[in-house]
Amino acid sequence: MKKQHKGVLLILMFVSWVAILASGCRKDLGNYDYTPIDSLGINNVQDSYQFTIGTKANIFPELKFVQGTDFNEADYSYEWASYLGNTTPKKIVHTGKNLDIEIPLGIGNYRFYYVVKQKSTGITWQKNFTVAVFGTFQPGGWFVLNDIAGKARLDYYQENRDTWNTFPTVYRDFTSLIKDVNTGNSMELTGEPISITTFNNRDAINTSNDFRLYINTTKQTQWINITNGFTWDKLRYVFANETISGEPANVAVIHPGNGGAYAYKDHNLYLYNFVYSLYGTPINRISNVAGTFPISEHIAAPYSATNSTMHAVFFDTQNKRFLRTFMSSVGATPITGSGYGLDLANVGKDLVWMGYTRVTAAQAIAILKDGSNRYYLARLNFPYSTTATGIMVTVASFDEITNQATALAAADKFAVDQQYGYLFYVSGGKLYQFDMDSKVAKIAHDYGNRTVSVLKINPLTRTSLQAVPSTPRLFTPGYGIVVGSYDPQSPTTSGTVDFYTATGLMGDLTVSTPQLTGLGKVVDVKYSEL
Repeated sequence: MKKQHKGVLLILMFVSWVAILASGCRKDLGNYDYTPIDSLGINNVQDSYQFTIGTKANIFPELKFVQGTDFNEADYSYEWASYLGNTTPKKIVHTGKNLDIEIPLGIGNYRFYYVVKQKSTGITWQKNFTVAVFGTFQPGGWFVLNDIAGKARLDYYQENRDTWNTFPTVYRDFTSLIKDVNTGNSMELTGEPISITTFNNRDAINTSNDFRLYINTTKQTQWINITNGFTWDKLRYVFANETISGEPANVAVIHPGNGGAYAYKDHNLYLYNFVYSLYGTPINRISNVAGTFPISEHIAAPYSATNSTMHAVFFDTQNKRFLRTFMSSVGATPITGSGYGLDLANVGKDLVWMGYTRVTAAQAIAILKDGSNRYYLARLNFPYSTTATGIMVTVASFDEITNQATALAAADKFAVDQQYGYLFYVSGGKLYQFDMDSKVAKIAHDYGNRTVSVLKINPLTRTSLQAVPSTPRLFTPGYGIVVGSYDPQSPTTSGTVDFYTATGLMGDLTVSTPQLTGLGKVVDVKYSEL
């Protein structure tokens, strides 16, 4: 009997267990509607925008469910949130479906998130994009780096975009108006001014190309992002962040190239390549040879907006020889060519100055001096190549010009014209023009008692020189001879910048752009091509 009761008990337990399982897995027959979540498409919102302070954004998203679910605007809430830099909290800019208001933000580069939330379920969809907010600054004009009693000051002559080549708005001490994106504090320049450079560049974090203004002083190299509305990040926009080891922390000169750049400091040359987005160790060395050698600050680094391979020629001041490098170099290669009595690998003379011109199929121009204070002009064929190995540097001519180039022994500034190929130099307050073919010199302009502090050309980095004739705005920036001068009796207020263009057959210089005035001791001048 006990066996039978035990069997019945087991059967009852089994039946109860099955019933429990059945009830747990039973289909819910209640009166419910199960609707799969549809995906909301957010269209008509671009990946990036640029606005000027005080203008309406006028962004009108198109909201539509992918699977055709009806969209009722009143059933959803909306949020337009912005973030400035990496450390600031979220700021709610607007809560309407459309961003049809004036942007209530200061100058800067912002990350935006547009969030649509269904009120009944809390489900959200979002679209992210970037917004660059410009102030009253327009990105075209001349930057002038001044020395004001040993301190750096940057001025900006903003170009009238309705009447090119006029500059009705001038910003003195321009960096005081540039604010750190994280703290809002003004940008400060420390150290004595050395140079400025503008060109497109990128780094490992921001892979998009930005047109930047680099400012070099004896204590710092930092940059301003002109593309994104003259933004500046004190922690990130410094030269050390563009190097492998953090050194050098600053440089004296940056020579932009297409696909990279060269930076010079203390007789060393550093190469920046877009692939690695960093400057490496000095390239003024020979592969498989220990140590570096000092080089001259004067470098022939042609820039071409239409070619992709960057090259440079520089001069070894210790061994007195010319070398070349290209955009993927890890060192330098001595140039072994010779001709007209010049051995490029064994010059035996000191380099006084070197520059580059695209005239006469492109040449590097070098002024050399021997131990007897005789001066020589070397012209090296230096075409811009699209390949690393396709370029050949050869001697086009080599002549002594001691007697032909008037007052050359006292010259301390040089530039070579990009339209006709004339050599310009400054000696004793006079600007000389020298025809390198006929070996004839003349005084192009007499500055009298004024001191000429700058003589240069302005290499274009976004537009090829071939396109300049069809772009009148860029005629002076592309072909101009730039001269900065000041009165030694009032060096902090008497500075000016003159812009000349050469004429054929050694004709008189023409004034191509109105003179910039009200400056200190002019140290460098650079044009913004945006």
